[in-house]
Amino acid sequence: MKDICQNFLPYSPWDNRATSRLPGIQPLENKEMLFIKDEAFNAQMSYRDFLIKEKRSEVFYLNKESISAAQELLEFILSILKNNSEYKIYNDRVKRPDNKIIFLNEDNPIVVAGRLVQEDLLILNWNNSYNEHVLDGGILCFPALWKLKEKINKPLSRIHRPVKIYDIKVTKSVQRMFNNLQINKPLWRANWYLYQDPELFSPLSEEFSHTTNKDFLDEDFWVRVERQTLMRLPDTESIIFGIHTYVVKKNNLLKDQVTSLKQFSSKNDYKD
Repeated sequence: MKDICQNFLPYSPWDNRATSRLPGIQPLENKEMLFIKDEAFNAQMSYRDFLIKEKRSEVFYLNKESISAAQELLEFILSILKNNSEYKIYNDRVKRPDNKIIFLNEDNPIVVAGRLVQEDLLILNWNNSYNEHVLDGGILCFPALWKLKEKINKPLSRIHRPVKIYDIKVTKSVQRMFNNLQINKPLWRANWYLYQDPELFSPLSEEFSHTTNKDFLDEDFWVRVERQTLMRLPDTESIIFGIHTYVVKKNNLLKDQVTSLKQFSSKNDYKD
C-alpha cells in the first residue's frame, strides 16, 4: 500500500490554546462539517474498503443492542450527503465521489457508513453499571496506537487508562461533557502524534507505550492529526465519536507549524 497523505495540515492543535490541552473541546457550528472530504479521499476510501474486507475482525465490531443506533447513524449520514453534489444517492445504493458503488443493505449499517465517509465511527451508550458511557462498537479502520477489540464494552475511564494525562479531573470533565451533549449541537477537538512512517492502520496493544518520540523532530517524520467529533443521535440518543485522520509529512508542513511544534514539544509531553 502506497503512502496515503494529505498535502497540507489544516489543523495544528499545538498552536491553539483551546486545543492544546485535554479535553480541548470546541462547538461545531455546522453539522455539515461532521463529515469532511479532503484530497486524500480516494486513497483513504480505497484503503478502508481493503481493510474492511481483509481485516474485518480488527476494524469492526458492534454489540447487537446498538444495531438501531448504527442504522440511525447511517440514515443521518445519508441526509448530510444528499447535500453534497459529489455523491449520488439512490434508494438502495450510493455512488461515492471516487465512483465506487456502495449498496446500503449489503452489510451492517455501521460498516456501510464507514465506507461512505472518511471518518471512523464509534458508538457509545450510557451504562448504569459503570455510571459512564461505554464503547458498544463501531468501524475503526485507522486506529492510532490502540485496538478496537481491547476497548469494546469498556467505560471511558478504562478506555483511556494508557493515556497518562487522562487523570481523575479529566475523566470527570469528559463524562460531564458526554452527559450534557445536546442533539444538533455537535462538538469537536483534535489531537496529534508524530510517526516515523505514514501508515494509517496502526493498531497497538495497551501493553506497549502510547507516547511518540520527540527525537523524530530532528529527523524525517509524519504528523498525524485526528479531528474528532461528538454528536448525539436524536432517537436512540447514542453518542457518535467520529475521527477524521490527517497524515502530513514534515516537508509539507508550514515553516511556522514546524517551529511551533518544536517549541511546544520542548515544554510539554505529547498530546494523546
